[in-house]
Amino acid sequence: MPPLVDRCERGGALMFLLWQRHSMKKNLILLFSIFCLVNTSLAQTKKVLIVSTNVDTIQDAPNGTFLMEIAYPLAAFTKAGIEADVVTPKGGKAAIYHTNTLPDSLAAIQQSEMFIDKTTHSLAPDQVVAFDYSGIFYPGGGGQFYDVVNNENIAKIAARIYENRGIVGSAGHGPVSLINIKLSDGTFLVNNKDIACFPKYASAKWLPIDWEVELTKRGAKIVLPLTAVEKDKGVQLLDKKNRIISGSFAENAEWVAEQMAILIREPDSQR
Repeated sequence: MPPLVDRCERGGALMFLLWQRHSMKKNLILLFSIFCLVNTSLAQTKKVLIVSTNVDTIQDAPNGTFLMEIAYPLAAFTKAGIEADVVTPKGGKAAIYHTNTLPDSLAAIQQSEMFIDKTTHSLAPDQVVAFDYSGIFYPGGGGQFYDVVNNENIAKIAARIYENRGIVGSAGHGPVSLINIKLSDGTFLVNNKDIACFPKYASAKWLPIDWEVELTKRGAKIVLPLTAVEKDKGVQLLDKKNRIISGSFAENAEWVAEQMAILIREPDSQR
């Protein structure tokens, strides 16, 4: 039989080992609980990324993102309990413009603290964590033709959001910014997708990209307002299966945002 001291040391070592295993088990349980809480919190957090532009002047005239195409959606997401962030290629102040009379409802949003903060301090692409967002929305305007459409960082963010079961929305000229978004398998995001677009026939002739041609080249099935009713109210498409929602006119932007919010709030398994 080993000496008493030897046996005590061995017994102490065994007790320490048992305590250590018990402690490790408790720590693992604690870590697992924290992991579950964090993931539950993330699952419950719903955020949308709105893509704007830094280009504020085109042909010596104010331009950028058309006000109603970013203001109404931003308000719609907020009303639905979904936080929205604005990203631009350079970050900082987003370029936003409006034409004609400013409706009271639009002016109220434009003057709100929330809108001013989001559009004055837009995120730069390297500040965006794609995993945080359940959707990405592209409003229209002329500025995006010059800095968003060819921005690889924003395109990669959009691809990650979409491949993480996120929703893609666009309105007016917004689809031009979808042209160069590639998924991880090398296919274009718009391939074999129905996309409602602002018609080229009603657009400024100086716009540098023919989005109808370019989207079609990438496999998109573009839908234009052709009938009298469509030319008045626009085309609105809800493609739940492919998680793409689009509207052909600026006036359809709010509807797109509302439908995105409904879809985003559904469980991933139902999308």
